[in-house]
Amino acid sequence: PIGNSIFRKNSLMGREKRIASEKAYISVEASSYQLPLKYQSKTVEIYVTEHKLFVFDLYTGEEIISYELSFIPGRILSKREHGRETEKTAKELKALVCQMFESKNWRCFTIRNFKTFSRYVRDQCLEAKRYFLAKDIDLDILEQALEYCLKNDTLSFSNLNDTYAYFERASQGSYDILKEVATLNRLYQGAYEPLEVTERNLSVYKELIVNSKGALL
Repeated sequence: PIGNSIFRKNSLMGREKRIASEKAYISVEASSYQLPLKYQSKTVEIYVTEHKLFVFDLYTGEEIISYELSFIPGRILSKREHGRETEKTAKELKALVCQMFESKNWRCFTIRNFKTFSRYVRDQCLEAKRYFLAKDIDLDILEQALEYCLKNDTLSFSNLNDTYAYFERASQGSYDILKEVATLNRLYQGAYEPLEVTERNLSVYKELIVNSKGALL
């Protein structure tokens, strides 16, 4: 990529194919870059120079978006214009959010959310995208959070995000506790000296057992 020139970005030479994730992100040099949501799970072409990333539509060849390359591994970058999605209607945003996860609880939560916050649907959709679209989500923990929020009628996506974060911390904490338990020193570590206990002589019991066997014969 360092050999590529910004002046040749419109040439087909030097381009590479990338498949966008189901959340419309592509990975380039250990960082993730957001594309418009219509490119979810679709193949695009990229052209990388020393400092810039250009993304092109595979079929039309038109430039979709460009980014300054991140030199910090693991960063997730997005464009503000794709955050607001002003070109989408509330109906389109609702459909997008409903399809973010296949869980029945997710669908139930979104329906109840849109009904509860009917005057703020766009804002709720933006919260859903901000909290659950641009990061890896543990589906088991998400299910726990959804069940809790549905049961307790805490139906905003902000509530769901806070609940998810709580269950995520709890799950990590329980793992840490298990690790600590596994490495505990089995010796007494209390504040007081342990009491001395006289060890019982077992020969008395052995003699009783032998005598009882003799009596039975």
